[in-house]
Amino acid sequence: MFLHGAGRAGAEGWPLHGPEPRPEWVFLDRTAEGDDPERDAATIVDTLSQRGCGHVVASSYGACAGVLAAQRRPDLVRSLALCEPACFDLARGRPAVEEHIVAMEPVYAVAGDPSISAREFSDLFAAAMGSEPLQLPDDVLEREVARLRRLRPPWETGIDPDSGLPVRTLVVTGGWSPLYDGTAEALATLGADTVELPGAGHGVHRDPRILPLLDELWGT
Repeated sequence: MFLHGAGRAGAEGWPLHGPEPRPEWVFLDRTAEGDDPERDAATIVDTLSQRGCGHVVASSYGACAGVLAAQRRPDLVRSLALCEPACFDLARGRPAVEEHIVAMEPVYAVAGDPSISAREFSDLFAAAMGSEPLQLPDDVLEREVARLRRLRPPWETGIDPDSGLPVRTLVVTGGWSPLYDGTAEALATLGADTVELPGAGHGVHRDPRILPLLDELWGT
């Protein structure tokens, strides 16, 4: 089962796997309201329970739901492949993670403030993330920012640090960000295998070098 990061869903978020999917593959479709790790974890559990069990591949924010599902039903999740996971619940105390939280908390604090326009909120979010603001038409921007406003902070998704990683876990990073590298290091202390794909950035799930890694994980 494949879960993309925040704001994306379905097979279109997986260019290496979506165009020619195998019959047994499932791509998570989210509701119009956007991302919700609790709801998505429940969907994973429901889907895998109907199939007996299965592997979960998740990218960025989607990894939070994948870990939640594995913690709750390790009998159903055979393995986790986490691409640049934003599982900051499991990486608290890491310098880059704490710096990210300090930068983002003021943004989430005003998410419900109607006096802040979609464009203004997009600019605040991008500045705290260290990225460029979304350059979208007003109607599209309103829709995307509405999702961002509802997003649960990735350090408050309900993942239980004491439960760790109860299934075999592969973490793949692009080696570009102390935030994601630090998170990968934290997951490694919980037993995850880690692989770096230099130059892939945040798009390791789009890098062909991940294909043999997934085949090996699924095969074992």
